[in-house]
Amino acid sequence: MKKVHIFYNPLKPEAKRTATELNEIFKRHYINSKFAETESSSSAWLEVDADTDLLIVLGGDGTFLKAAPQVLSKAIPILGVNFGHLGFLSEFGDIPLTELVQFIIDGDYSVEERSTLSAYIEDTDEYYYAINDITLNRSHYSNLLYTDIYIANDFLHSLRGDGLIICTPTGSTAYAVSAGGAVMDPNLSAFQIVPIAPHSLNSRPHVVSDQSEIRLESRDYLSFFLHADGRDLVELKPKSRILIKKSPYALKLVKLNIEGRNFYSVLREKLQWGSIAKQ
Repeated sequence: MKKVHIFYNPLKPEAKRTATELNEIFKRHYINSKFAETESSSSAWLEVDADTDLLIVLGGDGTFLKAAPQVLSKAIPILGVNFGHLGFLSEFGDIPLTELVQFIIDGDYSVEERSTLSAYIEDTDEYYYAINDITLNRSHYSNLLYTDIYIANDFLHSLRGDGLIICTPTGSTAYAVSAGGAVMDPNLSAFQIVPIAPHSLNSRPHVVSDQSEIRLESRDYLSFFLHADGRDLVELKPKSRILIKKSPYALKLVKLNIEGRNFYSVLREKLQWGSIAKQ
């Protein structure tokens, strides 16, 4: 470990304090380290060196999703430390700082590769990338989003509803699960299509291979909106076409080698699966 970069959420004082402490600890171990708050105008936020060994993000999943695009194309591993609420991406907020540092210095962690999404807007010739999900939402002036869905060249169905979510397995525990989608094992090579408040009970979540191209053709006469991971709000013209497929960039997600900790143990902890409600 030679070079570490740290991003923190400036709205969380404990995250800023931890960033300062980590920076000092790494320097004492002769590790090149610098830190910055998310979305600042500093060079430390705007540019992460390509030879950085590890990016540490201090905040919640929202902070993680803001920070990750800074390094996604550089294939830099990312460790999320949770100072937010649920924290599926930034899950390691429950261990002492000294233990966290020891895991990092000892290299006692693994790196999981997670699929990400790309959305190509034909009208504007623009690409948008997402770790969790790409969503389409109706405009404020429209009662329903009206979209034809194709898997490659095969017609799936026409959706009328408030919106539509295309999520990765990583994103299946985010917006998609609250809209009625299934939780997906992160090792699956698949994407999930989840309607948001569909007008028909026949419109159900659908899982497709991540080698498939999902084509969305708007049948609306009013504009509508696209979001990538809840950001990059884009207003699209009526009759727009969007092509969604697996991105060439993989998220390299760092997992500390904590005995007994895995995807399913985190699910039980975060979603309280199997717990009995207190009377």
